[in-house]
Amino acid sequence: MRRVFDEPLGGTGGLQPGTLFLMAATTVVVIVQAFLPLPFFFLPEAVLNGAVWQLLTATVTPLSPFGWLIGLLVLYLFGNVIERLLGTSRFLTLCFAGGAAAYLATLLVALAVRLLLPSPVPPPVFAASSGTLFSLMVGVFAAHLWHTPTFFNFVQLRGRTIFYVSAAIDTVFLLYGYPDSVSALWALGIGFLYVRGREVTWFRTTYNWVVGPFRRWRIRRKYRNFRVVEAEMQRMWDELEERLNQEERRPRR
Repeated sequence: MRRVFDEPLGGTGGLQPGTLFLMAATTVVVIVQAFLPLPFFFLPEAVLNGAVWQLLTATVTPLSPFGWLIGLLVLYLFGNVIERLLGTSRFLTLCFAGGAAAYLATLLVALAVRLLLPSPVPPPVFAASSGTLFSLMVGVFAAHLWHTPTFFNFVQLRGRTIFYVSAAIDTVFLLYGYPDSVSALWALGIGFLYVRGREVTWFRTTYNWVVGPFRRWRIRRKYRNFRVVEAEMQRMWDELEERLNQEERRPRR
């Protein structure tokens, strides 16, 4: 049987600017929340009432000081590696856009549960914080090393094993009503699809269906711009050719 291995990831090395920014932002939020009880973490009821900024601020808002310390460790272990792989701009875009997508999915789950279940569910169950970002990092890391054994906490595991274990832990926490569990599961799946989405047929079809019109519009726009530039260049060439012909037709002294 032929073994399949993925491309190895680079070492952590020094702190990358994107990872350093996330660690600093998380630390600043912890300090601010110690003096001002501002609602930076994600809460579906607050978002429905207009606190849409939580879709971005929750990415760097831990629920507790212990979560802040764990978050710094996860960012150092996974953030550096992923940022080296993607680049700073794509890394930060993935963190905030992937986190916002996980929070929106959590909001839809909360609304569905509210409609389907007769008994009310406590609002903190669907609360989310920077734990979503850490699940996103683990999802990207595990998906990239899906077939490759790697050392994880001094144990050699494949990426898919890390993914399944993380999903199982989040599911257990979900059963006990721990905040961050729903958004963490969504973030884990988003991280996997970001890396290996093209290998999943339904995701590739959905992605092409959603992005297809935008791509076709860009192609038509570029082609139209090309036609405009081509026409302008042809006009300039015709003018130049006419001038040369006029110069040739002038009588020479």
